[in-house]
Amino acid sequence: MVGKLIRWLIIYPLIGLLLYVGYPFLLRGIGRYLVTEDPLEKAGAIAVLTGDGGVARTLEAVRLYQDGYAPIIILTHQLLPKGYEALGRLGITVPEERDIQWMVLKAMRVPRAAVLQVKERANSTQSEMIYLTRLLEENRIRSVILVTSRSHSTRARKILARTSGGRIAIISRPTRYDSFDPDGWWRSRLDAKEVLMEYEKLLNYWVVSVGSNLTGWLRGRGRAAATAEATA
Repeated sequence: MVGKLIRWLIIYPLIGLLLYVGYPFLLRGIGRYLVTEDPLEKAGAIAVLTGDGGVARTLEAVRLYQDGYAPIIILTHQLLPKGYEALGRLGITVPEERDIQWMVLKAMRVPRAAVLQVKERANSTQSEMIYLTRLLEENRIRSVILVTSRSHSTRARKILARTSGGRIAIISRPTRYDSFDPDGWWRSRLDAKEVLMEYEKLLNYWVVSVGSNLTGWLRGRGRAAATAEATA
């Protein structure tokens, strides 16, 4: 009886008070984890990831290029949005994201010779990073400034690091033209939607990573066992 009284009068109110006082710190932590911004330094190239319509990320890349952080801008490629192929058959021309990127680059006087383009169209961040890694290695580029949206920056950096096997130095640079607020995301419907979508994709990334590591470990154990049996 005394234990229940203590719980109701002291412990439960204390837990409630801690949750009330601490929840803003927890929510901010959730938002801040999604944003990875490394100190800027010179690199071999600036890679612009697709997915924002071709403006905010491209503008950031141009600013970095103009400030002398890298001599090359790399444009990745995405699948055409639904309906674009039908427009082509109807003879209707509508610019896609890469076309808009080129408009921005031309307007800001970035020479075409300073731009490399990934040819393959990616259907996910994972495939985008595979194609990007391939292009970087083909051109012997060992360091890259990775430009994307703020809430996408942590996951993008993790995937590129895993895809490149640590062979490429990565500087994560979220675009300054992104309005996502990691310290108050729950107050904005759009920001809250970004957070929920990113954590869903992060969870998928973690599951795939754990599965891949476990598979590699089991294969290693299997090869070791086979070698031991053969030499026994």
